Amino acid sequence: MRPSLKFQSVLYLYILLLAGFSVLVPVPYILEAVLLFLFLMVSSGLVFYTLLILATQRDYPTEPKPVPTGFFEPTVYVLIPAHNEETVIEKTARSVLNQNYSNFKVFLINDNSTDGTLEVMRRMESSWSGKVFVINVPPHRGRSKPRALNYTLELIETAFKWPDYIFILDADYLIGPNALRTLVGIMEGAPNYVIGVQGNVRPRNWDKNFITRFITLERLVGFNVAIEGDMKLNENGKYGGTVALLRFSHLLRLGKFREDSVTEDTDLWARALIEGYRFWYYHGVVGWEEAVETLRDYVRQRSRWAQGHLQVMLDYYWPVLRSCSGLMEAFIEHFYMMSYLVPVFWFLSVVLNGYLVLSGGVPLALARPQLFLSVSILAFLVFWVSVAYSNWLEKRRTGFGVQWWFVGAYPAYFLLFVLAGVVYTMRGLLRLLAGRLHWEKTRRFT
Repeated sequence: MRPSLKFQSVLYLYILLLAGFSVLVPVPYILEAVLLFLFLMVSSGLVFYTLLILATQRDYPTEPKPVPTGFFEPTVYVLIPAHNEETVIEKTARSVLNQNYSNFKVFLINDNSTDGTLEVMRRMESSWSGKVFVINVPPHRGRSKPRALNYTLELIETAFKWPDYIFILDADYLIGPNALRTLVGIMEGAPNYVIGVQGNVRPRNWDKNFITRFITLERLVGFNVAIEGDMKLNENGKYGGTVALLRFSHLLRLGKFREDSVTEDTDLWARALIEGYRFWYYHGVVGWEEAVETLRDYVRQRSRWAQGHLQVMLDYYWPVLRSCSGLMEAFIEHFYMMSYLVPVFWFLSVVLNGYLVLSGGVPLALARPQLFLSVSILAFLVFWVSVAYSNWLEKRRTGFGVQWWFVGAYPAYFLLFVLAGVVYTMRGLLRLLAGRLHWEKTRRFT
C-alpha cells in the first residue's frame, strides 16, 4: 500500500473513532482524555532529555583504532549527490580530496542539474583522473537523492571493484583531513552488526543571523545530547544522511535506499534496526554544513524532514519498538519517531491547560490542569538546560559554540520556533496525506 493511502486509512479510521466517541462519550470526558494524553507526551519529553543528558557522561563502546597506511587501507568510495550545486560542489570535493587517507575514490553524482554543476564536476574529474569519477544520472533514474544514490550504487556493483565502505556526503559539506581515517578506524574496530558510523554536523554560517544561530543550537542539542546520549546508552547512533561511513555489503543486503522516501536517512536507520543492525555515532568527525538563513526556508526544509519522519513512524513504528533491546531503548526510539509531533503536543498542552487554569475550567475527574501546565513549563526548562549543556559541552571540546547571551535569551524566542514547528509538522502531515512524496532541494545562500 502506498504511504499516502496507508496514512489516509489510519487518519480516516481515527476520525471515525473520534466521531463515535463524541456521540457516546460526554465532551468533558473527551477533554480529559486529550489532556491526559498530552500530559503523557510532554512528560516523556522531560524524561527523554533528562535521561540522555546523563547518558552523555558515559564512554563510547570503542575509540577509533589506528588504520594501516597505504596498501592495507580499507577501500572507501565517497558519494556526493548534487543537484544545482555549482556554488558549493568544488569546495566540498576538495575537502574530501584533502584527506590524509589514500585508498578512496570520489563519485560526484550529477542529478539532472540545470546550472553549471556538471561542468565543475567534469573539470575536477580531468584534474584528478582515476580519483574522481562523474556520474551523470539520467532523468528517469534521478530527481531525488535516494534515486541518484541507488543509480550510483548499481554502477559500482557492476563496473567497479566493490569497496569496503561508502562515505556519503551532501554537496554543501566540508570535512577535515582526518575524517575518513577516523571513521574507518571506528568501523574497523566495530562489531559486524554495526552498519555504519554517523559523524557530527555543525553549521559553518552559524553566526550569520538569528535563524542560523537557532539552527546551530538545534544541531548542538540534537547531536551532543539526543544522538550521543542514545549512542552511549543503547549503541543507537542514528543516521543523518551525510557525514556517514557505511559498510557497502550491509547496505546492499538492506536493498540500498528506499526511493519513495523523502528522508531516506531515517528510513534506512529504521530498516537497519529492524534487521538487527546498528548505526554508531562519533562526535569527533565534523561536517560543516550551510544552514538555511531565512524562516521561510527553515519551515520549508523542516516540512520535508517532518513528512519523512512521520512516514517512517507510520511504516515502522511497531517493528522498530520490537527490535529494541529493552524497555528503555524502546521508550527513547518511541520519542525519536514522535519527535516532530512533540512541539505540537507541547503547544496544545500549554494552550488548553493554561485556558482551563485561567478560566476556572470544567469539573474533571483525573486531569489536573495546574499540574499539567506546571509539567509543561518544567519540560521547557529541562530542554533549555539541555540546550545550554550541549553548548557548554561543545565549547569545552572544541571551543566552538553560540554566544551565551543567545542561549540565555532562549525563552524570548522559543515560542516563535514552537509555532514554526507546529506549522511545518502540520504541513508535513498534509503533504503525506496528499501523497506528495517528491524530494525538495534546499536553497543555497553562498
